[in-house]
Amino acid sequence: MEYEAFKETLMDFLREKTGGEKSISLHRVEKNNGIELDALVVRGKRDKIAPMIYLKPFYVDFQGGLSMEEIAVQILQLSVTEKQEEFSLTEFEDYRKARTKVYYKLVNYDMNKRKLQYMPHIKYLDLAVVFYYRLEGGKLNGASIIIHDCNLHAWGIEKEQLVKDALLNTSRKLPYTIQGMEALIAELSGSQPRITGEELMYILTNEEKYYGAAVILYPHVLNHIAKVLKKNFYILPSSVHECILVPDQGQYSRIELKRMVKEVNDSQVEDEEILSYEIYYYDCKKEVLMM
Repeated sequence: MEYEAFKETLMDFLREKTGGEKSISLHRVEKNNGIELDALVVRGKRDKIAPMIYLKPFYVDFQGGLSMEEIAVQILQLSVTEKQEEFSLTEFEDYRKARTKVYYKLVNYDMNKRKLQYMPHIKYLDLAVVFYYRLEGGKLNGASIIIHDCNLHAWGIEKEQLVKDALLNTSRKLPYTIQGMEALIAELSGSQPRITGEELMYILTNEEKYYGAAVILYPHVLNHIAKVLKKNFYILPSSVHECILVPDQGQYSRIELKRMVKEVNDSQVEDEEILSYEIYYYDCKKEVLMM
């Protein structure tokens, strides 16, 4: 069964199973980098909010042999489970409470230009700093809500206040980590790292490895790393979650590094997690990151 037919058939199954007690609607949701996903919303008559349930994983299960009946049951169970874990709207709507849970992350500017029209953001190189509210505690811990201009209006605050609070929260609650590539591979494989002196590459992210590319904006982080390495370095945007740091020792040319970024983006990174196809260079004397 083709995907479009699967969607329609599943909607019919869900309407039949709920007997008109719940509304079943299909939405096209725009994610990062303009990626659009289909999501179902199962909403009871008294529900103020309802979770979005993305369809693609269920279509994969269907192709793998799961029946339409089994998928419909799973979706209805999931809609109830996630509803029980819904976040407090009261806390989100009151900025005095929400301000401790606002953070920032980096996305590609051009890939998200249309969405950025409606979001508070700061352009940085070929990237954009955008802001999100982070849920804390419960099964939804770490889930996020992108902050739009309408949220600032509802909160009665200016962009400057949001930036100030997000800068404080992000670097304090999501501290940066840096690890040599050799050490990381050894850790993942369970072997002993080779003693090779200085690493050729490092992974730079935050402790949760989630939206960790934003650590390049943390105050003094790049300057501190440059002082430890005692040299300039390249930064390769591995994804929105991490960057690869390459000390400038002459092993790689800019062309080689840029080719490396393209190959990784095209073969290993999910479309919505791509940060950039560019590479960046940190000059420790000028204390500046440039393209």
